[in-house]
Amino acid sequence: MPYLVVGLGNPGEKYALTRHNVGFRVVDRIACKEKVCFSKTPYYCFSIFKTGNQEVFLIKPLTYMNRSGVAMQAFLEDQAFTVDDPQKIIVVHDEIDLPPGTLRIKRGGGTAGHRGLNSLVEALNTQDFVRVRVGIGKPERKEFMVDYVLGIPSDAQEMLLLERAEQKAVEAIYCILQEGIQKAMNIYNAKREELSEESSDAKI
Repeated sequence: MPYLVVGLGNPGEKYALTRHNVGFRVVDRIACKEKVCFSKTPYYCFSIFKTGNQEVFLIKPLTYMNRSGVAMQAFLEDQAFTVDDPQKIIVVHDEIDLPPGTLRIKRGGGTAGHRGLNSLVEALNTQDFVRVRVGIGKPERKEFMVDYVLGIPSDAQEMLLLERAEQKAVEAIYCILQEGIQKAMNIYNAKREELSEESSDAKI
C-alpha cells in the first residue's frame, strides 16, 4: 500500500482560508512543491507523486469535514486499496487544543471529538493512523467554537503563525515519508520552542 496523505477541510472558496481548512492547505503546499495537479471525483480530489521509490497519494475529501470518512471509503474502493498498514495513512488536521502555530505528530489514539477524525475512524475501522496536528487555538467560550474554527484569522500575527506551521507540517510529512514516523516525532515533537517564538453539525 502506498502512503496516503489526507488533508481535512471543507470544500469551496468560502472555507479556503478558515482555521478549519489547515489540512487542505498543507496538502496543497505539497502538491505545489511536487508540481502535481489534482484530479476530481464526486467525493474527493487526489494527486500522486513519488519521493524516492515511495508512491504517495494526496487526498482532499469533498464531503465536508464531518463526513470525511465517506470520501476515504470511496477512495479506497476506487483504488482497490485495503488498510493493511494504518500507519501509512497520514492525516493532517486542525487542532484546537494546541496554540496557533504549534505542530505535533501523533500515532493513533483518540480523536478528542474532532468530527473529521471521528468519521475517518468509523470508515477505516481503526484509529491507528498517523495525525499531523496543526494548532489553531480556541476561543475563550465554548459557544463560540463553530464561528471560531470556521473563521478566517484577522490578526496578521496569527496568520503568520499558521502559515509557518503549515510549512513545518509539510517538512514533517516528508520526514515521515523518507525517514519514518519515529524520526519525525523525535524531531518535530521535541521542538518545545513553538513557532510563535520565532517571530518575537453542520458542515464542520
